[in-house]
Amino acid sequence: MWALSRSQKWQQTAAKLSVVGIGLVLAGCSSVASHSGPASAQSSPQNPVYLINCSNVVQPEHRVELDAIDAAMEDRQHYAALAQLEALSFGTQAHWLRWAQLLGQVDQLETSEGVFQAIVDECGSHQALHGLGVVKVKKGEVIQAIEHLSAAKDQAPANADIRNDLGYALMQAGRYDRAAFELRTAYELSRGKASTRQNLIAAYYLNGGKAGIQQLQQQIALSDEQIAAGIRQANQLAGLSFDLEQPANVSKILEDQARHPAKGGELSEPMVIQTLDRLSDSFRQPIPQRIGESTRND
Repeated sequence: MWALSRSQKWQQTAAKLSVVGIGLVLAGCSSVASHSGPASAQSSPQNPVYLINCSNVVQPEHRVELDAIDAAMEDRQHYAALAQLEALSFGTQAHWLRWAQLLGQVDQLETSEGVFQAIVDECGSHQALHGLGVVKVKKGEVIQAIEHLSAAKDQAPANADIRNDLGYALMQAGRYDRAAFELRTAYELSRGKASTRQNLIAAYYLNGGKAGIQQLQQQIALSDEQIAAGIRQANQLAGLSFDLEQPANVSKILEDQARHPAKGGELSEPMVIQTLDRLSDSFRQPIPQRIGESTRND
């Protein structure tokens, strides 16, 4: 009986140690998951490794955090928003997306690109592809930008922001006919958003000159001021500089290009102008203030 009792005690002790061991393992896993923000990225400065959380479940406490970050971003307080965000534990993909976006807003493009790429690799979301595409535009890597933005569009074809940004990138690449199609789609999806309208006018002008603008006016009510703003946008994208009252340079280009129109597409009188690899303002048009679904109710 004594031997049996001692054996039972050893078994009970072993069972307790096993339970403790499992508890420690689970606690360790929980600790890793809860500290997956940028401060705990397993990395060297040259080769960062991010522990991306792909969760799209936004808990009430997350909503409060993200609302505060969104409010600061809407007020263009990007540096403050970044500091506030980096103090948080990144419990959702939305945290990671905002971090990558804010890094781009404060001109840390290499880090922004790395984070967006890590989210794409881990989660494959259209929001991450969208952000990565915009960073590529700003870096002047327009062909890669178009690839990423096209992939984002394939996942979310009714997303007006993605269509707008793809159209903008296509204009930068000199592909004005396709840009006009994407921007017309974005314009209708966004119910006439002002920034999309300006890009749309620019695409029609670059693709067809005055004839393109006249064609667009037959379909959409546009003021003279809106048309002028769109033409200024076109001139910037095309790397042209001239007085709108004396558009002789553009007229000459239009006459030359009209002899070789593209077949099919959105417009009937397309033209091609070599674009500059530039984006005039940091994330001004392409990157949305709200990348992904906003957590704000207003």
